[in-house]
Amino acid sequence: MNKDRRDGPPKLIRPRPPRLKPQLLAPAGSPASWAAAVEAGADAVYAGFSSFSARAYADNFSLAELSGVIEESRRCGVDVHIAFNSLIKEGELAQAFKTLMALAALKPAAFIIQDLGLAHLARSHCPQIPIHASTLTAAYTRGGLYALKSLGFSRAVLPRELGFKEIETLVSSDIMPLEMFVHGAMCFSFSGLCLFSSFLGGRSALRGGCTQPCRRSYLNAGKKRTFFSAADLEASEFIPAILSLPIGALKIEGRMKGPDYVRNTVRAYRLLIDGGPEGWEDSISEAGELLDEVAGRPAGIGFLKGFSAPLVPQGASGQEVGSFYPTGPDQGQVKLMRPIRLLDRLRLVPAPGQEGLSFKVRKMLVSDKEVAEARAGETVGLFVGRRSEAGDKKPGTARDLNVLPKGLLYLTSSGRTEKEYLSRPMVRKVKILADGYKAPSVALPRELKARTQGQAHGFAYLKHLWFWVQDLDSFPEILKSSPEKLILPLTADNVRTFGRLKRAFRSGPDIVWSLPPLLFSRSWEKTRRDLGSLTEQGFREFMVAGLGQAAFLARTEKKLKIWGDYRLGPMNRFAGHSLAELGFCGVTLSPELDQETYSGLVKSPWPGQILIYLFGRPALFTSRFQPQGLKHGPIVSERGEKFWAGTEGDAFTLYSESRIFMNACLKSPVPGPLAGLIADLRQEQRPGETARAVRKAVAEGRGSLGSGFNFKRGLR
Repeated sequence: MNKDRRDGPPKLIRPRPPRLKPQLLAPAGSPASWAAAVEAGADAVYAGFSSFSARAYADNFSLAELSGVIEESRRCGVDVHIAFNSLIKEGELAQAFKTLMALAALKPAAFIIQDLGLAHLARSHCPQIPIHASTLTAAYTRGGLYALKSLGFSRAVLPRELGFKEIETLVSSDIMPLEMFVHGAMCFSFSGLCLFSSFLGGRSALRGGCTQPCRRSYLNAGKKRTFFSAADLEASEFIPAILSLPIGALKIEGRMKGPDYVRNTVRAYRLLIDGGPEGWEDSISEAGELLDEVAGRPAGIGFLKGFSAPLVPQGASGQEVGSFYPTGPDQGQVKLMRPIRLLDRLRLVPAPGQEGLSFKVRKMLVSDKEVAEARAGETVGLFVGRRSEAGDKKPGTARDLNVLPKGLLYLTSSGRTEKEYLSRPMVRKVKILADGYKAPSVALPRELKARTQGQAHGFAYLKHLWFWVQDLDSFPEILKSSPEKLILPLTADNVRTFGRLKRAFRSGPDIVWSLPPLLFSRSWEKTRRDLGSLTEQGFREFMVAGLGQAAFLARTEKKLKIWGDYRLGPMNRFAGHSLAELGFCGVTLSPELDQETYSGLVKSPWPGQILIYLFGRPALFTSRFQPQGLKHGPIVSERGEKFWAGTEGDAFTLYSESRIFMNACLKSPVPGPLAGLIADLRQEQRPGETARAVRKAVAEGRGSLGSGFNFKRGLR
């Protein structure tokens, strides 16, 4: 049960008729978990295809398996939502479209989509299937919901980082049906705004490949801690207040979890949703017992009370089994704190904050005899297979090591429970249905075959340099590098300073005012006033990081030029089309792009203008958390990588000491009409000097001012 209650849940907002009971939406990351969810009483499940899923390390399903799951779920009166929620690279569009149409033929209840390009294709080619906006679209304001609705989304999954009053405001706006998380893991970064995993190794969190750097230990001011590891969310005691809202669905996170987790969480929240006020005490007690059996991290109520959710001292998830000591390359022993059985899934964590090695128990010895089950107190010899729980897909697992480390063992999933559910008649029926499945033939539409030539490149780039500065202190030095435009954060200090220096800008570069990525309540009201003042002074160019901000600017009476910053960075041309529909005149391509994707974009017709994040330190975390105990100074990983904390509007941000410099992409044509090359100087100690170095490197077509991010190593 929750360990962080503070003042308890809020009072009921208003009575809710029983007929408006929300759906209970459960994770189905494997056939066993799907069966557990259906049997435990879920109204709907969400499952992922083997590709294009934001949980790439879950077992997931093939098309044939999904055909059986959808048909058998329909027989049980359970909806199936297909999580098609990965960002789609340009070169993947054809395969993604064929998969989309094959899935649509199965008639799922909905698609859960993050990529705005995929949403464009779904709306155009299979409008009969509702599309739900993934939490990764980061729609946390009414403007964001309006934007999603205009793009054809019929439901939005709210970010987990919202407070109860913020959720109430969005629900009461009645823009579209909404869905909220009530249980499961929380990311440190705000939903959809994390680049950390991608920056470290090319495995994008927005494409399902997250390696969870937030769960690791870092050194800061002489202390080694997991500064960014969030406690799990558990909103059980908030259910009466949540049920007072006309919310469409309550969602349990956990497609990476086993059937025992799914069974217990679904049973617990089923009790709480169905129980009346008169039986609440009994329901919460019984639900608590069920949730206490769930393997997970320490739990809290997240941001529901409006304060920063707690962070936990170590990043491992599961029930502690005991201390593991290696006795050979593939084996070790442990004195058990709790019983384990064959086929249980365990995670070996070398030290708090280090990435765990996951494996399934396939052989164990007690007193040199093979056993199928071992009791608490017994010393067990374990054989660690060279296969991870994600089917060898996840990096850093046991198969990558020659010698196993010592550390703590955690039980993450019961093998016996999994075996029980796999033997259910409904799972066998799914296999029979899958064996008879024949994938439909899908022809590509003309819009997916269209090709064009990229724009010219070379020294013409010099006239398109945009410098993004933190304030105006360095303006005289920046001016020497002749930028076409200056991007300036929209802060009260910058607005006041600009008022004093207005004359100096009469013959200088145009100003593009950038809005912070996260703006809540009072901060947003203050920003709206500053926006009004700036537009009255004649400013017409603004850069935004969220769909809601763009929707607000697009509704003003004045005709504005709205630019999208790198956090909106599209990876395919149809995402560009969707952003153009929302009023963007141009958008920054994703800094995560690899060379293959960039080259594919060059051959595709691009709507609007393009910005390229050429140089800088993009925020790896954009978070609503405020880490406790973090001191001024570098934050150092175990590999010696250095990072620095910062703020941007209402967000905590984390930057690498290493810069990125995408000079390599300038050696090929630009995918569309080039508006600008952005040199982000906000984290530079000598921005004027750095601006000159960037200009020289662009002019000469060479230079090593930073890494190429994923450009050459690839993006997974």
